[in-house]
Amino acid sequence: MMLFDRDRDRPWKFTLATVLFLVVAFFVKAQNAYVSFLDSSIVDVIQKNQPGWKTLFYRGVTSLAEPKLAIIWVLVLAFFLWGFKFKIPALWCLATLASGDVIASLVKKIVARPRPAAHLAIDDGFSFPSGHVFGTFLVIAMIWVILIPMIGRAWKAWLLRIVLILWMAVVMISRVYLNAHYPTDTIGAVLLAYLWLQVAEGLYIRFAPMMQGWPLLKRSEI
Repeated sequence: MMLFDRDRDRPWKFTLATVLFLVVAFFVKAQNAYVSFLDSSIVDVIQKNQPGWKTLFYRGVTSLAEPKLAIIWVLVLAFFLWGFKFKIPALWCLATLASGDVIASLVKKIVARPRPAAHLAIDDGFSFPSGHVFGTFLVIAMIWVILIPMIGRAWKAWLLRIVLILWMAVVMISRVYLNAHYPTDTIGAVLLAYLWLQVAEGLYIRFAPMMQGWPLLKRSEI
């Protein structure tokens, strides 16, 4: 039994996520007035009150969600998966994040959206999509599809799901609160990460059984 089921709805999920992402990316690239209005409206709500403790909190959140740290989290996850004979899933995690980062970087260059005017100097490069949000989504997705099904008690699994969802939301808010990104940058990052996850899961289903025949992966669970 494989980690991922042959989801009949996967093509539809991928298609819907792709269409939504392309629509968002197109309007962001075109500097559409409605996108600007949506962004400014959400920013006004998120940045309405800025006490010192909240700024400190969101800086801590964004530090933990650094794209470089996402690589470390996935390396740790892959290390433990490999040790417990889940070698192919471990390689899948590494390949999914690495290839996803490449795609996100290409999208950044294509859309070439400048960051908000008041962004911190440490947040350089283009704004769309958010690298923090993209990496965090993929890390959460790996925990969701690989580790959560291994949890024996249903309430513990649901508790972890709730924590992961809340963390995703907090990371998205932190990037807007700190002026590192526009809200649509974070939305675009979630859509791009989700559609790439669908591709990665589909590739896993197709190639994982074949990879079990490789000498180094013969005893791997899939």
